[in-house]
Amino acid sequence: MTAPAADPVTLTGAVAPGMYDPTPPEGRRDAFASPREHRGDKPAAPPPLEPSRERQPQNRVVAPVTLQAAAAIGQAGPERRRVNPRAIAWAMRLADAAAAIATGGAAYWAQPQFHRLPGPAPALIGLAILILALRSSTAETLLVREALRQTRARFAGEAALRLLMPFALALAAVIALPTASGGAKAPLVRWLALWAFGAAGGMVFARLIAAGLIARWHRQGRLKQAVAIFGTGDLAERLLERLQDACAEWIELVGVFDDRRRGGTGRLHALIRGTAGDLIELSRQRLIDRVIVALPHSAEKRLLEVLRKLHQMPVEISLAPDMVGFSVAGRDSAEFGGLPLIDVYGRPLSFGQSLAKSVFDAVVAALALIAAAPLMAAIALAIKLDSKGPVLFRQNRLGFGDRVIRVYKFRTMYADAPHQNGERQSSRDDPRITRVGRFLRKWSLDELPQLLNVLRGEMSLVGPRPHAVAMRVEHRRNEDIVPDYALRHHVKPGITGWAQVNGHNGPVDTEEALRARVAHDLDYINNWSLWFDIRSLILTIKVFVCQRSAF
Repeated sequence: MTAPAADPVTLTGAVAPGMYDPTPPEGRRDAFASPREHRGDKPAAPPPLEPSRERQPQNRVVAPVTLQAAAAIGQAGPERRRVNPRAIAWAMRLADAAAAIATGGAAYWAQPQFHRLPGPAPALIGLAILILALRSSTAETLLVREALRQTRARFAGEAALRLLMPFALALAAVIALPTASGGAKAPLVRWLALWAFGAAGGMVFARLIAAGLIARWHRQGRLKQAVAIFGTGDLAERLLERLQDACAEWIELVGVFDDRRRGGTGRLHALIRGTAGDLIELSRQRLIDRVIVALPHSAEKRLLEVLRKLHQMPVEISLAPDMVGFSVAGRDSAEFGGLPLIDVYGRPLSFGQSLAKSVFDAVVAALALIAAAPLMAAIALAIKLDSKGPVLFRQNRLGFGDRVIRVYKFRTMYADAPHQNGERQSSRDDPRITRVGRFLRKWSLDELPQLLNVLRGEMSLVGPRPHAVAMRVEHRRNEDIVPDYALRHHVKPGITGWAQVNGHNGPVDTEEALRARVAHDLDYINNWSLWFDIRSLILTIKVFVCQRSAF
């Protein structure tokens, strides 16, 4: 395949031997934000292969990756701070709702004939208008594309016109319905008219600001999906060509990967970054939104093997269509230029569910931290008086997407005893534990500083408990004992979890104990709801007060 003159798809990095640092970077706080921002607008036609200039963070204390995996990380290049289009769509709809509710209330209070509290008629009319006005037929992923495709005035104007339709219907109904006194209609008509103009003005103002921000982020390349291709055959060549032609401005290609190295031609050959293991390691260092597997569907055995291997990553995994599929447009034709991808695996929580869980975590953690501040101050004083060393202890543990996070705990061991990576688990009557530490562990008070991890976005209140980086069970890796172990890292780890609620506390010292914990973790992930989190928090209080097994 002949490489085009200008690179329509953003290619992140190039082969740069000797320029990467084999020490992998530290794990990020969450799956949706990178540690540094690419500044400046995206050039019109960047060179297809440019060595990465990203400075690699140091001091991540984990087992070193292979040189090949480190090379793939270095070649993937610097990561832009991405803005999720779904988050933009949600923000616009929240702004629309706020404008409608605020202007409706203000218009109501401006009518002297109305009572302080709305009567049945205004309340029902207002509720009906809000339901109809805020109902959107535009998908979240298409709303941002509309803002870029249309002029700002048209984007804002069409939204205002859609908003005014329910008001027009309500005004027509109020005027047409007979009433005992014509004077009773006048306040309702004035209220609806004033509300309609105010809401339309507020929506136009909000949409104009949103359209300006979207255009700016689009120029900077911050609305692009980070996509990896698995496969190096003819199907992968055709997929790459299709992505270049149809959706270049929405795709950031992080590389091509395959366990079976083929020569390849042109652009595809230049983008080969490594194997499936290298792709999995890369997903631990930077955000990848989607992996498209471009393998022949007839190779069923190999395809299933690859999919099982890639399922370790908390990303969207899709199958590229076979050759005939490139000539057929899919129903959702906007995202990948009409390419009918087959979605195989996805994130366990939708964007809306993740947003609700994050808001709940932040609010409850902030309130809990305020309420527990006097107790935490007393614990800190007791630790300082009991033994030398810092009050807090930070341990490397596995977080979302197998990324390493530094988990805060009150120090319960002597200062020279703790293992930063958890090489040695604690045991009953462990001589490394201090007197105060034994009390804190008994009542799990040493976990209170993890509220800071929740506020930092690294942990959740409820989720699979984060295991230490160097944790082994009976001298075996966790992945060797439970093949689906990595799936528990598809959500953020929690201060408490469904396994702990069901009595699985303390060290994991047997293979059966690990299997039981992972089974409960996966049960929680597959059946998540906000009520599940609330229920788990309530049951945690009962378990940790009545059933003490931690040490």
